Amino acid sequence: MRRMAASLLAPLCVVAPACAQDNVTVFGVLDTYLEHATGGATGATRLQSGGVSGSRLGFRGSEDLGGGNRAVFMLESGINVDDGTSGQGGLLFGRQAWVGVATRAGDVTLGRHYSPYFFTLVTYGLGGGMGWGNASNYFTDNSVLRVNNSVSYASPSYAGFKARVLAGLGENTAQPGTNIGNIHSASLQYDSGPFSANAALETRKTTAANTDRFYAVGASYVVGTVKASVLAQSRRDDLDAARNDALELGLLIPLGPGSLLLDAGRLRNRSVADADATAFSIRYDYNLSKRSMLYAGAATIRNGQRSRFGINGNTGAALAVAAGDDPGSLVLGVRHTF
Repeated sequence: MRRMAASLLAPLCVVAPACAQDNVTVFGVLDTYLEHATGGATGATRLQSGGVSGSRLGFRGSEDLGGGNRAVFMLESGINVDDGTSGQGGLLFGRQAWVGVATRAGDVTLGRHYSPYFFTLVTYGLGGGMGWGNASNYFTDNSVLRVNNSVSYASPSYAGFKARVLAGLGENTAQPGTNIGNIHSASLQYDSGPFSANAALETRKTTAANTDRFYAVGASYVVGTVKASVLAQSRRDDLDAARNDALELGLLIPLGPGSLLLDAGRLRNRSVADADATAFSIRYDYNLSKRSMLYAGAATIRNGQRSRFGINGNTGAALAVAAGDDPGSLVLGVRHTF
């Protein structure tokens, strides 16, 4: 991988010291799945990209600065394997793009990041988190999971605790000097043996009169070889237009050469009547090797009369359904990492 990275970055050495990197790694994920989706009067059989994990190509590197300090960077581009296009709306490095310094006191990076709130969701949604089979993936507002123009700090682990803090600048050109568009997020993680827990908060200033607030608390425990988790989320705003609570329960059970995921979730809409939803998913991941996996699963959502939640993958889109219709999904997929 180091030789491949060096050859890809070699042209940059003419204009920048890219060839001076101590360590550059090229990595990626290719994940695609065949789905039969239904919902009310609609249905489709289709090939999608990003079931368990979003497909990607990334470059990760570091340079030793001495004294326990390192310069670090990450560039990660989303890929739609089904048609070869770029993910995240066509952004070149839409998944992550940041650079900074890692020290003994923690890591400080600048760019496009996952928010601390995201790390809570992905940690306690079992089987990879925020993928096909996770109720939190069906019910979460994905627009707050990545933050542009942001500064991030991640502390080292101390006595099992780890903190993350992020501030994203809205850079509102239409209303310069305001804080509209600004995003702030923080989380605190605790790990001790088989037990893990995390709490996170994220705020987003949408207008002069409104701030969205997102809360998440998750925990997991390993009993023998079985892992159980719970993930609770809440959303509130100043205008009382987006108030909901969601709960996800998961079990990850080793079975043969793979693992079985059992997942259930419930969303309660506190702003709109009859707009709740309940999700059930089952998925089996069969490991062909350390880097290759087959997976298959079935899922359904019971929508209230005024809700229209669908079953989506990590990046694969949900089939659009009418309000009150109950979608179903059967998938067969393959994932390869490198």
